[in-house]
Amino acid sequence: MRRFWKLMTIVLNVVPNPAARLMKLFRQEPSIETTSYTTTEGTVVPMRIHHPPGDAPAPTLIIYPGVSPAGEEHEAVNVLARALAFAGIRTFFPRIPDLKEVLVREESVEHMINVYLAVEAREDVDPAKIVGSGVSFGGSLFIKACLDDRLRGKPAAVLSYGSFFNFRDGLNFSMTGVCSDGEKEYHIEPHDWGRIAFFHNYLEYLDEPHNPEKVRQYLLDKVANDGQNGDALYESFSEEDRILIDKIVADQSQEAVAMAEKVLKKIEPLVERLSPSNFLDEIDFPIYLMHGANDNMIPFTETVRFTKALTESGREVKSFVSYLYSHSETKGHDRGLFGFLLELWRIGRFLGSLLKPVL
Repeated sequence: MRRFWKLMTIVLNVVPNPAARLMKLFRQEPSIETTSYTTTEGTVVPMRIHHPPGDAPAPTLIIYPGVSPAGEEHEAVNVLARALAFAGIRTFFPRIPDLKEVLVREESVEHMINVYLAVEAREDVDPAKIVGSGVSFGGSLFIKACLDDRLRGKPAAVLSYGSFFNFRDGLNFSMTGVCSDGEKEYHIEPHDWGRIAFFHNYLEYLDEPHNPEKVRQYLLDKVANDGQNGDALYESFSEEDRILIDKIVADQSQEAVAMAEKVLKKIEPLVERLSPSNFLDEIDFPIYLMHGANDNMIPFTETVRFTKALTESGREVKSFVSYLYSHSETKGHDRGLFGFLLELWRIGRFLGSLLKPVL
């Protein structure tokens, strides 16, 4: 019964509802601490902690971020971290340097390992009760991190939320909106952010003449600041840079799709190393996969295909596609009150299974 109420506390504080506002009146807010961890290269990097009441070692969740300039200040993830702290779970939300710079790089895997080892060594953490989770691109990168000998067998559970099974297919979706679960093909209007982030990562592989440093500055401003400095930057650029930017940011740009297809062929060796589809045979631990059905950044079909592949290879996996979520935000529910309550129950049941080893 105690675990049930903890799960209800998490769900009711994550999904917007009137009860959450009432609960604020009777609960002490979790304390928030900004600390740090040190990377293998010796860089000190910020990490946010949401503490439950008390100083005793507590069940722990590490939330690895996705590709976002917000880093450890991402609002939606902090809402989740706060809800978990309410339920007695100490929650760590580290900054991963490249991901904050909107860059998907293999170096982030090493930094995730650095985070885990730093958290595990803390006196207020029970090392046998750590759940590791990754959001968006961070999800599949964390799964890869768990293949490292330093982490093998350590997380009590591993969760990947809204991430990819095949990196190349995920990048292709950001350009075309086409995705497939292996049986049926879907077309979901992709978010502009995905296309812009794609080119931001791989400008050096374009054949078109341009200054990568300047164009990247413009694209990063667009995703980090909603383009607040875009006009001034654009006016200062050469005509070549302006032409490329126009192609990248234009909606439904066939020129952008053509450029992306050429880039994808060039970066195939890079993305293969980051795709769970290519290291499936190395996964020897249970995995939890969750995805928003309304996700227009990385389609839900990636989780469907990942689940199917793990099941067919005899691996242990539990997956859940929620109709309340897009990529990292809650969405309106059009299935009535009963449908909403049913979805809350499904979320609670999934989280209960995930957190069972630590609660």
